[in-house]
Amino acid sequence: MAGRLRRSRRALLLALDHRAGPRADFPGSCGTRLPRGKRAVPRPASDHPPRQLPPPPPHDESPVRLLYFTGKSNQLRLRTSTELPRRRFTVEVRVRPEGGQRSPAVIAGLYDKCSSSRDRGWALGIQSMSDSGNRDPRFFFSLKTDRARKMTTITAHQKYHANQWVHLAITYDGRKMKLYVNGAQVAVSNEQVGDIFSPLGKKCKALMLGGNFQNQNYRGYMADFSLWNEGRVQGKIIHDMKHRAQRNNELVLHDNFEDVEVHWLTVKDSKYPQMETKHHNGWLSNANLEPPPCGQTVCDNVEVITSYNKLFSFRKLKSVRYRVVNIYDDDLQKPTVTREQIDLQHRHLNNAFHRYNITWDLTILDVKNSSLRNRLILANCDISKIGNGDCDLECDHTLTGNDGGDCKPLRRSSLLKKKGDGVCDMECNDELYNFDDGDCCDPNVTDVTKTCFDPKSPYRAYLDVKELKNILKLDGATHLNIFFANSSDEELAGVATWPWDKEALTHLGGIVLNPSFYGITGHTHTMIHEIGHSLGLYHVFKGISEIESCTDPCMETEASMETGDLCADTNPTPKNKQCKDPDPGNDTCGFGHFVNTPFFNYMSYADDDCTNSFSPNQVARMHCYLDLVYQSWQPPTKPPPIPIAPEIIHQSAGSVILHWLHPINGQFYERELGSVCDACTEHRALVQYAYNASSPRPCDPSGHWSPREAEGPPDVEQPCENSVRTWSPDAGVDEKTVPPECPEPQGCYLELEFRHALIPDSLTVWVTFTEWIAHGAIHNIKLLTVSGKEISLGPQNVFCDIPITVKLTVSEEVYGIQIFTLDEHLEIDAAMLTSAPQNTFCKECTPIRYKITRDPPFKVGPDFLVKDLSRRFEDADVKPGTLYTYQVAVVMGFDESEPSPELKHVHGAAYCGDGLIQTDQGEECDDRNKMNGDGCSSLCRQESSFNCVDEPSRCYFHDGDGVCEDFEKMTSVRDCGLYTPSGFVDQWANNVTVSHHDDQYCPGWVIIGHPAATKVCKTRVIDLSDGVSQYAWFPCLEAFHNIPYFRAKYWLKAYFAQPMVAAAVIVHLATDGSSLIDQRQESIAVQLVDTKDQNHNLGMHLLNCRNNPLVIPVIHDLSQPFYRTSAILITFHSLYVAISGVALRSFHNFDPITISSCQSSEMYSPTEQR
Repeated sequence: MAGRLRRSRRALLLALDHRAGPRADFPGSCGTRLPRGKRAVPRPASDHPPRQLPPPPPHDESPVRLLYFTGKSNQLRLRTSTELPRRRFTVEVRVRPEGGQRSPAVIAGLYDKCSSSRDRGWALGIQSMSDSGNRDPRFFFSLKTDRARKMTTITAHQKYHANQWVHLAITYDGRKMKLYVNGAQVAVSNEQVGDIFSPLGKKCKALMLGGNFQNQNYRGYMADFSLWNEGRVQGKIIHDMKHRAQRNNELVLHDNFEDVEVHWLTVKDSKYPQMETKHHNGWLSNANLEPPPCGQTVCDNVEVITSYNKLFSFRKLKSVRYRVVNIYDDDLQKPTVTREQIDLQHRHLNNAFHRYNITWDLTILDVKNSSLRNRLILANCDISKIGNGDCDLECDHTLTGNDGGDCKPLRRSSLLKKKGDGVCDMECNDELYNFDDGDCCDPNVTDVTKTCFDPKSPYRAYLDVKELKNILKLDGATHLNIFFANSSDEELAGVATWPWDKEALTHLGGIVLNPSFYGITGHTHTMIHEIGHSLGLYHVFKGISEIESCTDPCMETEASMETGDLCADTNPTPKNKQCKDPDPGNDTCGFGHFVNTPFFNYMSYADDDCTNSFSPNQVARMHCYLDLVYQSWQPPTKPPPIPIAPEIIHQSAGSVILHWLHPINGQFYERELGSVCDACTEHRALVQYAYNASSPRPCDPSGHWSPREAEGPPDVEQPCENSVRTWSPDAGVDEKTVPPECPEPQGCYLELEFRHALIPDSLTVWVTFTEWIAHGAIHNIKLLTVSGKEISLGPQNVFCDIPITVKLTVSEEVYGIQIFTLDEHLEIDAAMLTSAPQNTFCKECTPIRYKITRDPPFKVGPDFLVKDLSRRFEDADVKPGTLYTYQVAVVMGFDESEPSPELKHVHGAAYCGDGLIQTDQGEECDDRNKMNGDGCSSLCRQESSFNCVDEPSRCYFHDGDGVCEDFEKMTSVRDCGLYTPSGFVDQWANNVTVSHHDDQYCPGWVIIGHPAATKVCKTRVIDLSDGVSQYAWFPCLEAFHNIPYFRAKYWLKAYFAQPMVAAAVIVHLATDGSSLIDQRQESIAVQLVDTKDQNHNLGMHLLNCRNNPLVIPVIHDLSQPFYRTSAILITFHSLYVAISGVALRSFHNFDPITISSCQSSEMYSPTEQR
């Protein structure tokens, strides 16, 4: 059943993919595949310029010892000579966890050797937040004191990041347990009290590192372990994080692992962890210059795009090459488009872009190929759908036989006698009759360019665009290639490749245009629109009409650089083809009117006589992507710039130290023809993705989930959900059959090869979906060596939202890997092999140089050249109180980039990172570092759900810390409960009746009392079988006598203990009624039932999770008597509406009915005060 369900989900995914992309709503619409508005699984850190933390103080420059735990029999136990804290304690440790862990994986823990119960004591580790144990892994702290009945576990506010150093601290002071990540308090609980263990039990206690007796072992690095006999406060923990622990009476143990055997023993059948030596600055975390959650690349980062907005030097003239691919027949006749079309389109293209300092250089490639010219090129039809039994409108074309006959009415069986009679009988030419048993695809019988509709025939009358590109194999790295194809309904205007797609610079990239719209007066803006997509622009209506749901975090409620189309100068708008602001619609998540909308923008859907411009933000984005991705489409030009101003990381009385990012394209070395320097890291390690993938498993005819999808960098948009951009073992199995399991003991496997064989240092694998639990999905990984050996790495634990990372200790060159799985639904996105530092391929790479300029100039000259990769400069030629302006330029050979944005600084003045909060400079906090995720961002702004106090800032995650503070009374249900405005009181239902009830699957009584307000309201659901019935009611199918084939009417009636005059009705939603298939907005009808059992209608109300809870004000007709409400009746028509609570809001200490019964002499007059 699970297999059928998952395959059906994949079928839904494909259907939605076609609906969102190629299928058009308007003539001349755009079919560019829509990104989901979320980033893919995080790339390696080298893909984004890292914003580093300030370097450690000079006394910390000495090398330190690190332990590396392999996750297999490396547990350590503290020698019994150390007295363990039993009343209160603090543990501090630095870790760098690998991606992929057991859940839980214990970093450190205190256990009772004498008890059969293994939960008494405490543990610090990593634990998945999902039931299946394969997603959202976070740091956790669990504790069960000596007399507690159950264990308490608190977790970090977000998942951990693989291969990043982090400082962890846990404290317990006898009353509160707290968890700190990089100095920020991220979780707290007061559930545990009293001693951890009694004096009598101390001989049974064992402190362990790297795992426990149950083999819940940690995998990764560890350094600087400290154990204290006190619950240390946050200020001391932050001090410890930045300096070495100072010994005092409360410090039980500080171990820097110089000699691990002094304090630690191995447990039975285990061995000591591997030991390495590193410098402190090698294990400080980096804070990457990340795009916003709705962005894809560094060009979506607000700081970066603001620089491109402000600096004209970043938007100087760029000349870009593009190539029009015009296919003729073998006699150079019948061109796809005419020269007049090409010339007209070229003029309009440059007229549109020239004012934005972008010009286009045209190359025309004439291809003589009658086979291609005489066939239909389909722009948006997945050929595997032709003849699949479903009418797919995007494939419904005359030359596909109307989708292989699927879109034709059912025929009579009397035609069977004509099958295979040596004549092409068109009435038999569909899948039902096996395409006339081949007669219509026989070139000796008929003109196959007009009659061959069989998708399996090499003579078929059509190709898809991917097949065309594979035949032509045009280099996408030198030009933007322009291809031509038709859609089934002749209404698709074009399809473009996004700059972040891995096909962008390959032969599979480029733009596909409908020749009917190319170079035709009135349609020339179509190509301008599609080029906008290729240069990173979204539709202006993305934030309203291209969101997943009304709760999509990328929904644009106001013009923003972080949501919608990521442009703050294009107001939110729904899809609109008119040359005016759009009319109100029902598909806009409750937004009724849109004004000053960018209907005139090239990225709208308006006609040519309306569209006329790009916005400044859009222009900045296009120039940024031309620097980031498309330099190879331009003639040799200046190196790309550094997009952010340099930063101060240290200041003294006589000097200042600057740090800056590398160029926007992430290069460390100069580009050399034929070299691999682009793939080399700062430490000259070679990073390469798989370039050739294969598997003995069958492939899906569409190419989805094929081995090829695992080539190149990761590109899955939403991990932990099915994606067609991955390899999956059962992809080639017929959807109508149950897929076979991967056979034991070996399972199914994927083989990946890398272009350069090398001695590897680490392997990274992106497994983005699995149905198995975390420690069963990857059965084995084998390294394939040049010498012919196969080195087995064994089973690997999987998190679908964090890549697997494996530290390798092999001495042979590896050219490929094999990944084995027993999970036929597993999905693999990509794999990356990284060499050790100083790799041979990278040794000859020439580092980029950096030129520092200052105003006033340096005494030694106008500039200073930094020739190493440190990206640091100490200016010792400074005077207090003097204003200095710094800029950094990239130098490659004799070429120099445009200078970076300016850093202006008065020497001696405050700066972000000095620990002092400068509110006049927009600072909200300052914790003396440039790291994100610790409550105070790299820009000295408080991060969401954090509050920061003091100088330097101490930050804590306030939502859920058990303290209701004034600033969170209206927002934090966990700390402050459900918010009721002053002057009102809320009653929750004390009884309920429902239209469809089932004790097990949809009990109505779950609505009684307070709702599950901390549960997230879900939208676009497939079904409601995942535990929703435990806290919300919905009309489950088990409660039906017959399966409903029409929109039935469902209802619930909530009763209240104290009838009151209603001020409002509150409805808490668990789901909003929209499903994955039918995404229309649902509504409910609400009626008040008074004490005389009369109904009072409050009308229809639209549902969406963004407005949850739904608050419906009650407006009383003052010409009628007031009434008290005793019940609320809610009716609706969707099976996917789930309600977790209903409340009656009334006035506090104010009852209109009681007042109306009072005599005038009994009324208190505020004026007369009597």
